[in-house]
Amino acid sequence: MSSLKKNLKPIILFFMLIISASLVYDLAYGDFSFEENGKIESLINKKEEELQIIASENEAFKEEINLLKNNNEYVEHIARENLGLIKEEEEYFDDEPE
Repeated sequence: MSSLKKNLKPIILFFMLIISASLVYDLAYGDFSFEENGKIESLINKKEEELQIIASENEAFKEEINLLKNNNEYVEHIARENLGLIKEEEEYFDDEPE
């Protein structure tokens, strides 16, 4: 019985060493390694910055929608600038060279 324990200890130690080495390798190079964690954190930061930009653009669009709904002078300004519309008594002059 004691010889079985003597023979079993190195085998258990060997398997524990293999498992430990596997865990260390996984921490260094695996899917959840420190390098991958850094890449993921960098990507998260980049996406948060993009989200802030999109949120500010959305606020600007909401303000413009509000102006378009409630401010006739702004609608007239947009119609004149973007569509080239004029009132009946006005004349249109094209300042841009052809």
